[in-house]
Amino acid sequence: MDDQFDDQLVDQLVDQLDDQLVDQLVDQLDDQLVDQLVDQLVDQLDDQLVDQLGDQLVDQLDDQLVDQLVDQLDDQLVDQLGDQLVDQLDDQLVDQLDDQLVDQLDDQLVDQLVDQLDDQLVDQLGDQLVDQLDDQLVDQLVDQLVDQLVDQLVDQLVDQLDDQLDDQLVDQLVDQLDDQLPNQVPD
Repeated sequence: MDDQFDDQLVDQLVDQLDDQLVDQLVDQLDDQLVDQLVDQLVDQLDDQLVDQLGDQLVDQLDDQLVDQLVDQLDDQLVDQLGDQLVDQLDDQLVDQLDDQLVDQLDDQLVDQLVDQLDDQLVDQLGDQLVDQLDDQLVDQLVDQLVDQLVDQLVDQLVDQLDDQLDDQLVDQLVDQLDDQLPNQVPD
């Protein structure tokens, strides 16, 4: 029995030792496995987090950098293109506005000049025409008046001469008759 007992004891001891060793090994292995698993998980999580955070940071940095670059490029392009565009637009607008303004100003100036010239010409021509008409009318009136006066004078002279001649003729005739008839008429 001893042997049996010993065997049993040994078996028990081995079992206990086994259990303890297994527990220790399991604990060690568990710790190692847990550490490895944790390390792997941390690495994976780190990688994922780094990737996600990296992506987010990269996106944010990209956005910021892009915004800054765009702003800088915008400023530079606006400065360069702005000057060119402004010059081109200025030239185009000036050309269009020049043509439109010149046309409008031409029309306005021509209208104003025509109005002024019309007024001046009418005044000058009016003065000249009035002077010419005055001269013509005066000449005509003078001619008419002179003709009338001459006619009147001639008529008066003719009348006077006629009267005088009539009187003289009558006197002469009377004198002649008197000379011829003095003896014949009874006294």
